[in-house]
Amino acid sequence: MNMIKKLTLVALLAVVMPAQAAIQSLQFNGLVDSGYYNGTSYQGLFSFDDAGLLSSGTELINLSSLNFKFGSSLFDLGTPALSSATAVFQDGVFTGIEWSVNSNSPAIGFSFIAGSDDASDAYFAYDTTLGLSGAGSLTYAAAVPEPTQSGLMLLGLGVIGWIATRRQS
Repeated sequence: MNMIKKLTLVALLAVVMPAQAAIQSLQFNGLVDSGYYNGTSYQGLFSFDDAGLLSSGTELINLSSLNFKFGSSLFDLGTPALSSATAVFQDGVFTGIEWSVNSNSPAIGFSFIAGSDDASDAYFAYDTTLGLSGAGSLTYAAAVPEPTQSGLMLLGLGVIGWIATRRQS
């Protein structure tokens, strides 16, 4: 097999075969649809390492990062929380994140609640110190890759192509 065929096969295998475990980054957003904060949007980004995922039963994986914006307030894993921030899986299917926080600024407690079978029924709920409560929708999506990651991948493919054409001549 000549060098170009070998390099093409390696490149195809790298693209087609999924990695066994990696840092996963997801973004989320939603809109409060009831209560005092009705109409307030929220969004965030989180990541976790799925290396320990067994794809059997209910599994909780601690988040390695989390940034969340609710209205004009910012929260992250450093925010005093009532529970650890985890990604929840049911038989290998991502169902959402679980995280509960009691915040003094604003005076609000909120929770992210994972879905039961998948992330489509995950939701956000809040409760204020004044007894005002409500809930909102929650949508998850794969995070957009950083431009440097895409650039490095394209650079690597370019180098492979350059080596292949150089060896052929």
